Formats: sequence, C-alpha cells, structure tokens
Amino acid sequence: MDLEVLEIEGLSNIYAVDVFRKEFIKAVHENWKNSPPFERYQRKLIQDLAVLSVEKERAIDLPEFEKIKDTNGIYSIRHPETPMNVRILYYISDGGEIILLTAFLEKNSGDYRNSIQRAEKRLSILLSE
Repeated sequence: MDLEVLEIEGLSNIYAVDVFRKEFIKAVHENWKNSPPFERYQRKLIQDLAVLSVEKERAIDLPEFEKIKDTNGIYSIRHPETPMNVRILYYISDGGEIILLTAFLEKNSGDYRNSIQRAEKRLSILLSE
C-alpha cells in the first residue's frame, strides 16, 4: 500500500493511502481538485485538516473529531448534521503526520464497522512496512 502526499497550500505532513481520493470521490460525488476553487466537501475536508495539522490529538475536543474506541489509534472526522454523513478515518503518527486511511458515506452502523475494519487493516499494513 502506497502513501501519497496531499499537497494542499498551507498544509503539511498530510498523507493519504493511494485509494483515498477514489473513495472520497465515490462518497461525496464530487471531483477532486488539486487547486481552488474546491468543491463543497473537499473544501470542508481541507478546513478540518487545517485544524488537525495544528491540534493533532487535541482535535477530539471539537465535535467534528473523535477517537474510535478499541482501535490502534484511529480517529474520525464527522459531520452528521450535513446532508451526507461523510466520514474520514485517519491516524496520527508518532512524528505528527496525519494519514488519511479511508473515506465513506455512513448510511448505517454496518458502514461504520466495515470502514473501521478496512482502516485497521490498512494501518496494520502501513505500520509493518
């Protein structure tokens, strides 16, 4: 599994697994742009990543972020009040890098459980490499 650097002006140390963009596009039904103007959900993701890049683990004090229980340090970005409940699962490395593991549209609890399992598997592969 490969990691890509997300090169977004003003952000650093943000990485994503190689299938993240494809999953994000599928979840939000918007194109991914490499420069502004960004679509609605990508713009919101960039805002969330800006908070994460500063706050790191402390971001869970904000309602948009949560640490997922019973995982190996996986966190979630969530916006359940939006028309589509898009979730982003991520990990923060010891060096402070943010690694986006998966993006999905949460329609039911099964979607969440399956995506957590997918994120855990991807993280396990990344940590073993």
